[in-house]
Amino acid sequence: MSQLFLKRKSVRIFKKASAVGLVVFVLATAVFFHIAQAANLTALSDTLSTEKASTASNHTIRFTTPTGAGDVGDTITIVFPAGFTIGSVDYTDIDLSHGASTGYETEETLAATADGTSWGASFASQTLTLTHPTNASNGDITSNDKVIVEIGLNASGGNAQITNPTAGTHVLVIDGTFGDDGQIAVAIITDDQVVVSVTVDPYINLTLTQNTVSLTKSGGGNPDYQNTGFNNSTANTLAVNTNAASGYTLTYNGATLTSGGNSIDAMATKGASSTGTEQFGLNLRDNATPNTGTNPSGGSGSPASDYNTVDEFRFVANTTTTLASASAATTTTTYTVSYIVNVGQTTESGNYSTTITYIATGNF
Repeated sequence: MSQLFLKRKSVRIFKKASAVGLVVFVLATAVFFHIAQAANLTALSDTLSTEKASTASNHTIRFTTPTGAGDVGDTITIVFPAGFTIGSVDYTDIDLSHGASTGYETEETLAATADGTSWGASFASQTLTLTHPTNASNGDITSNDKVIVEIGLNASGGNAQITNPTAGTHVLVIDGTFGDDGQIAVAIITDDQVVVSVTVDPYINLTLTQNTVSLTKSGGGNPDYQNTGFNNSTANTLAVNTNAASGYTLTYNGATLTSGGNSIDAMATKGASSTGTEQFGLNLRDNATPNTGTNPSGGSGSPASDYNTVDEFRFVANTTTTLASASAATTTTTYTVSYIVNVGQTTESGNYSTTITYIATGNF
């Protein structure tokens, strides 16, 4: 009886020991798998310069790494799915930057393979592998760093791009030995461009005010051989604007002042007002002798030289003559036309008048 009891007791002890061992094994296994599990990358994105199918494109890949990549030999891999054509893209077409802020303040030097100071960057088939420098004191990507990988012409010195696959959703996989992983979906479409067009019509505008102008002497009344006549209170303005690439030309054409068979001499050459001498002329300036006119305002137009001198006037009769112009498209320039008339002691009496035609021509 005593021997049988001892045998049964020893069996119970063995069963307890086995149960304890199983618990320890399960806990150890659970701890092992927890340590080996990769962390998830966050804030992942891939911005393409074009999402058009079968078209060469830049890639700007961003992510935040909870673990970092700070050990010699650590690798970060980016796998492009089948359909993306890597072509001749190599480390010279890739930039790697990282940092604690969105500025990615550290930009790593890349080489074909990792060395003491450079991260290695190379494509094998569809996989880009970035490898930590062989010198442990260089190139660390710390935990929670924001990482940016630029591929293509957006990289410094880049001259090759990755060609997009056919239309659809394609998933890039980020992995490697650095301990974190994640995926990014990119949309490739048949055509990512919209052609927007509009037609802007050519235009030129001429606005003329005061279609009737009376010339009187200072203080009112008709001019005489001692008093110049001018447009005291009837300002005739010409406002011109255009979108013509070469601007516009403003011309005039008309006869001198006539009354029946009589006429007043036009000022064929530019000159000052002179009482007692027959004169008919105009300019586009603010004059003192006589006191009439206003300088041009607005836009980029300007009077022709014969009409752009204060107190000097000219009128070319019966000939189309350039009065003002602009050399490029311009907003509105407003010109005020000053007219003067002088008569001699023998100038025939009568009602003198003329009709002057102004034409603005766009230089398209």
